[in-house]
Amino acid sequence: MDYSKWINYAKSIPKEKLKSETGLRDVIRDIGKRVGKNLSEDQVKKLAAQFRQMSKTENTKSVLDKLSRRGMNKTDLDSIKRQIKK
Repeated sequence: MDYSKWINYAKSIPKEKLKSETGLRDVIRDIGKRVGKNLSEDQVKKLAAQFRQMSKTENTKSVLDKLSRRGMNKTDLDSIKRQIKK
């Protein structure tokens, strides 16, 4: 998987879009389309709620720790860390 492509996409999202419910849902729909899924409105609503919860309780280190526990290998995690620092 090309993590740099996803990190660049994440960096290109205007922060103002993530502050409103409508903007957040638009971003989630766009991500769904980029991975080839047509998300239902209920799925978008649930993902938006998960994002809002994570944005309150998580930071970069805790997310990377969770990814490593889910089986992501160290090389991929190091690549993501380098891209985030740029």
